[in-house]
Amino acid sequence: MYRRTFLASLGLAAATAASLSMILPIDSANAQRRPPSNRPGTWELLGSQKVNFGADRDVIRVGRREGQFRAIKLRVQDNDIEVLDLKVVYANGAPDDIRVRQNIRKNGETRTIDLKGGTRAIREIQLTYKSRPSLRGRATVQVYGLH
Repeated sequence: MYRRTFLASLGLAAATAASLSMILPIDSANAQRRPPSNRPGTWELLGSQKVNFGADRDVIRVGRREGQFRAIKLRVQDNDIEVLDLKVVYANGAPDDIRVRQNIRKNGETRTIDLKGGTRAIREIQLTYKSRPSLRGRATVQVYGLH
């Protein structure tokens, strides 16, 4: 009797797990970092950086192999952050200073930021920000590019 109840419970648990796997993402880390697509209208993760507390500046290196982009946006995870300015350095070395001045809450993102000159290859993105110490820890900033 106990054996039959145990086996029935085990079968129900397996069926529940199978049905959940069909509606939940299997691996969000791999789902975010896909091979370059170059299809117009697709967002691609260009890089991420765990940021320090206080006012600081960090660099996210992109490189030519990622392709060319017409717009970018930032997403923030783990904590709130105030993004002050961005400097996008293109493959040819030309800089594009972008004033952001936006508080981004945990799991929030910036507006879509169009790049000057249309579709361009990005060498790096310099990020100037302010972050407050909190019990949630350091924030992670992700940069996405739009093909």
